[in-house]
Amino acid sequence: MIQQDINYYKNFDSIAKEVLALLAQTIEVNTFFLSIVNPIQSFMIKSFNRNAKLICEGDILPYNMAYCKLVVENGLEPLVIPNLGKHELTSGHPATRIIGNGCFMGAPLINEGEIIGTLCAFDINPHVFKEYDLTLIKSMAALISHAINLEKGIIRDPLSGLYNRNFIYNYFDYHQDKTNEEMALLYIDLDHFKFFNDSFGHVTGDDVIKKAAECFLQTVPEGSQVARIGGDEFIVLLNPSHCEDLMKSTQQNAELLLNSLSTMPITINGNDHFVSASIGISFYPHHGTEMDSLLKKADRSMYMAKESGRKNIQYFHPE
Repeated sequence: MIQQDINYYKNFDSIAKEVLALLAQTIEVNTFFLSIVNPIQSFMIKSFNRNAKLICEGDILPYNMAYCKLVVENGLEPLVIPNLGKHELTSGHPATRIIGNGCFMGAPLINEGEIIGTLCAFDINPHVFKEYDLTLIKSMAALISHAINLEKGIIRDPLSGLYNRNFIYNYFDYHQDKTNEEMALLYIDLDHFKFFNDSFGHVTGDDVIKKAAECFLQTVPEGSQVARIGGDEFIVLLNPSHCEDLMKSTQQNAELLLNSLSTMPITINGNDHFVSASIGISFYPHHGTEMDSLLKKADRSMYMAKESGRKNIQYFHPE
C-alpha cells in the first residue's frame, strides 16, 4: 500500500532527496537508496549514485535476491556489513557472487510497528563504517518513517485503511493524466447502519465499517479507487477500460458491489447479520469536471436510492 501511495505524498520527495544528499556528504560510499519491501519484491523509490549507477530509482529486485531482506530479518537495528564477501550473512548470497567484496549498511523503515522498507548505503568496494555512520543512518531512517506516517495520514482513513475525503477531493490533482478519461463516481451509504451502533455499540459499528471496506476492495475492478469519506459513507471511482461501455460497466460493477456486501455475513455474538447499501452515481466529465460537483450529484442520487426503498442504485439525472 505504501508503494502505491508514494506518488501522492506531497512532501516526501524533497525530504527523501535531502536525506540521501546528507548521507552522501557524510559517508564515503557510492550509492544510497530507499526501498519499499514486500514478500515478493524490493522496490527502489529513491536513490543517489556518486559515480557508478549501481541502484536507480524505479528498480525492482526479487525480495529473496535483495540485501533489503537481510535488513528486515535483522529487526529494528541497522545491519552493517563492511565486506560482503566475508560476512556470514552475505558471503554465499546470490548478489555477492556478482558484486564481490563490496559493503552494505541498511536501516529499517517502520510504520505502525511493521518494517515496510529500508534506507541503505552500498558500494562494490569494502568500507569500514564508523559508529557515527550507524547513528546517522538509523536517525535518518526514523525521520523517513515519520514522514511516511504523516503523509499517509493525509490521504488514508485510519479506521478502514481506505483513502479518505482529502484524497477524493484532490483526486484530479493527483491524476492529471486521467482528466481526459471517462469515470463513474459511486456514492455508497450503508443502510440502517445506526442499528449496529445502537444495538451492539460503536466497536461493533467500527467492525462493520472495516468489513464493508474489505468487501469493496475485494470486489472493485483493478485500477479503481475506494475511499471512506466519513461515517458509513464510501466513494468508489471506476475507470472503465477503453473497450468497455461506461454505463454497462458501471451498472455491472455497482450490482456486484451491492450483492457482495448484502451477502457478506457479519457475525455478532454468534449470530450472522447482514448489511446492504444505497448507491448514487454521477459520471465524469458528463455531469461535471469538478470533484465537489460530482460528489454532490452522486450524493443526491444516493438519497433517491434511500427513498426508493434502499439496497438499490440510482443515477444522477439533470433536472
